[in-house]
Amino acid sequence: VLEKVFIFCYYFNRKNGNNMKDNLKKKKTLLIIGIVSLILILLGSTYAFFTYSKSVEAFVLTSNRISAIFESGTNSVSFTNAYPISDTYALANLDRLTYIDFTVSGEVGSNDQAISYEIYLTEELNNTLASDYIKVYLTDDNNNRVAGPSIYSSLDYTTYPSAPSGRVIYTGNQSGTFSKNYRLYVWLDSTYEQNTVSQTFTFKVNLYAYNDTNKSLSSLLSNVIEEKNATCKTYVEEDGITYISGTKNCIDFNYVWYSGKLWRITAIYPNGTMKMITDDNITTIRYGSNVNFYTEPSNSSYIYQWLNEDFLSTLYNYENVIVTEASWNATQTSSVSTKLPETTMVTSPVGLLNSYEYYKSYQNIGTYGYNNGYLNNGYCWWMLNPISSSDVWYVLNDGSANRSSPSGDTLGVRPSVNLQSGITISGGSGTSSDPYTISGDKGTAGTTLLNTRVSGEYVNFDGDLYRIVGIENNTTKLNKMDYIRNESGTTMDKNFSSSVTFGNGDRDTYWDYYLNNTWYNSISETYKNMLVEGTYYLGITSSSYKGAICATASNTVTTADCAKTTSTWTGYVGLPRYGEMFASQQESGYSSSSIMWLITPYTSSDVWSVSGSGSANSFSPSGYTNGVRPSINLQSSVKITSGTGLKNDPFELSL
Repeated sequence: VLEKVFIFCYYFNRKNGNNMKDNLKKKKTLLIIGIVSLILILLGSTYAFFTYSKSVEAFVLTSNRISAIFESGTNSVSFTNAYPISDTYALANLDRLTYIDFTVSGEVGSNDQAISYEIYLTEELNNTLASDYIKVYLTDDNNNRVAGPSIYSSLDYTTYPSAPSGRVIYTGNQSGTFSKNYRLYVWLDSTYEQNTVSQTFTFKVNLYAYNDTNKSLSSLLSNVIEEKNATCKTYVEEDGITYISGTKNCIDFNYVWYSGKLWRITAIYPNGTMKMITDDNITTIRYGSNVNFYTEPSNSSYIYQWLNEDFLSTLYNYENVIVTEASWNATQTSSVSTKLPETTMVTSPVGLLNSYEYYKSYQNIGTYGYNNGYLNNGYCWWMLNPISSSDVWYVLNDGSANRSSPSGDTLGVRPSVNLQSGITISGGSGTSSDPYTISGDKGTAGTTLLNTRVSGEYVNFDGDLYRIVGIENNTTKLNKMDYIRNESGTTMDKNFSSSVTFGNGDRDTYWDYYLNNTWYNSISETYKNMLVEGTYYLGITSSSYKGAICATASNTVTTADCAKTTSTWTGYVGLPRYGEMFASQQESGYSSSSIMWLITPYTSSDVWSVSGSGSANSFSPSGYTNGVRPSINLQSSVKITSGTGLKNDPFELSL
């Protein structure tokens, strides 16, 4: 076993005289000397099927192998003339801090197996400096955040039974062949009050790994919630249901990556099923012709049909992942904090959060807790149930609940599903930067063609981030995540076109002309060769989202089966369509969002757009200027060369 130690030694020169206090503030010297390495724990989980390799840098778990190696020459670090520093200063000056690099790699021989591992820290018993002042920060080798910055003593305890006092800085779960590079920073927290006493803090960096193919997500999350609750109220229990409740800063452990979308788990039920909601608005549409989430097939609401046809069809292997006959409480109520009786229950695979479920997400914060609640994403979005016979509950961009006309207003949609009770995780730690990945989702092993992937996954196209909208005729449609910006980084605003029909513009002041000439020609040749002309549907609609794509806009027509509208435009660069996947504001929040043109005509004189608050409105195509997030189509031959499709690890492409 290879063993080295991270050591902090503090000493200060004592000064005599009346100015001793001032001198201590200005001239005290802090010496920190550290030597870091790894302890490979050659012990296992309850499965305990191990054979040990001869190398101290690796061990074998049945047919699976994992190792951790420190980079040569970086196992010794030192600080001189150092002082306690703030996180803001540390993160802005990482290049001035000392770090240590190491790599965790492994091979998993079976597709239905995974290796779980914990990078954890153990402190020496004779430390004289409290761990309350030690900040640890883990990144990849490009300084992208993996975990922290965290106070050492605030970290969760390891599950490794022989190290009950160990603190976990990161939990990983991998299958297939993998290799991950990590970089560990350490600094003295700004809350430390300097004194003249020499103090020492020592800790070791450890790796604990085990075969884990059956880690229940509900059990794992329940344990995390319980541990977090002591220092940060994180849940509310009612009728055996655990509602995750709290602030944005506290609730950073319930993220799930499934089928190309980032989700937040909001509740765990006694039977082990879990409700979750997308982190982003996925589209922007009207609720329906009335306040009913569902009445009968001939008159189902727009939102019910979109959720259970268009959105459901984008979920990979959903029959084995979500509860397909879930029960949704759509009972009318005039108070968001009133528990709903089970008066109006709807059975469907996909739904929305109702007003009471949303209230539970911020109940323990206070009267105006909704503003800082973890589900407030800065945009407007529909809730499930009516507030009256004429209005439906929705969430304002400040997080408060309000009422809106189902047929008069157009708001964002955040789908909700219930995970089956037997769901297990295949990776991740549940944070926003490292969400849980679940067993049964589409993996990336053996991935080659982009058109085999799922809606929502991220792609790097010519240096910009895009999301997969969908696959049609073997071509892959992408939407750009950010707006087109000028050289100073400001969102560009232009007229839509010379009419409501995209493609009629004849100069750069119109988006349709600019995108297919100036912007198209700015794309590098490598990526331009991947493009193929796409068909963009231009059906006029002022209500049902299906009118934008279907020749018959009847609410009983399914989008998948409808006859496509004859109003189309064919070209290289278009815009998102009303009711399409990701035709909505995403991620940035209201204060940093521009009004965004869609490609769909609202009437013969106006065009749809999505406002900075996440609601949709109509504008004159040549009378107003707004921003855009372009849509493009890629050839069927485009290949994936690397990446997992997550936001922080998008697919890289080639022909």
